[in-house]
Amino acid sequence: MVLPADSGAGRRIVFSETEQRVWLVRSDGSVRRTYLVSGSVQDNLEPGTYSVFSRSRWAAGLDDSGVMEFFVRFAQGQRAAIGFHTIPTKLGVSLQSRAELGTPQSHGCIRQAKADAISLWRFAPEGTTVVVV
Repeated sequence: MVLPADSGAGRRIVFSETEQRVWLVRSDGSVRRTYLVSGSVQDNLEPGTYSVFSRSRWAAGLDDSGVMEFFVRFAQGQRAAIGFHTIPTKLGVSLQSRAELGTPQSHGCIRQAKADAISLWRFAPEGTTVVVV
């Protein structure tokens, strides 16, 4: 998949809501990795440029909505922070399948396969630019 036009410059993470896809972009503009994700069913993010402000190896969702790993937060929603993380599990059971990535499924965040979540986690220390298109 081609990196969206007008998605910024330099080292960054790009998330396309329409394509349900993430790109990890190196400082020279080359794509290090791209993959399908599942964003929010509520279209809760405004297009724009954000910055990673917090990271947690483990996190629990609101209203007992599951456990997530490799949580990288970059925006503030109405009730909680919005970020990238693994597909949540509840009592050890995945709340969606990998085959469902590419379709909106979440309460607000961007869900990723575990290998992709680890890759983004390693790529995105606090301060990393996130562009939502």
